[in-house]
Amino acid sequence: MRKPLAHSDVLAWFGVLGGSAAWLVQFVAAHAFGIARCDSPDARFQLPVHAWSIALAAAGTLVAVLAEVVAIRIWMATREAGSKPPGGRLHFLATVGVTVNPLALAIIVMSGVGVSLLPLCQQS
Repeated sequence: MRKPLAHSDVLAWFGVLGGSAAWLVQFVAAHAFGIARCDSPDARFQLPVHAWSIALAAAGTLVAVLAEVVAIRIWMATREAGSKPPGGRLHFLATVGVTVNPLALAIIVMSGVGVSLLPLCQQS
């Protein structure tokens, strides 16, 4: 068994939660920008929502990819650890990160592309 990565607990939690947290920040910020742009009286906030959406999607993509890389590295470093702590726990967390981060990455990319292509302030 190879030696686990330094600070593997913090890295493991980043590998599990990094992509989802990046999507959460992107979602909340984009929602706030949309409210500030579309629900403001007399259009006092002239925010470049499309530019901010692209920037948020790019930053979220970077964080999600980094979290996936961390999860894969920890998974590879602990794959022979068995089920005994701490290696087994780290391997489990890395497995969750390897599974969840691609989903978060897909959501980040789809919402970033979708918001940047749709017209502003359109109601259904």
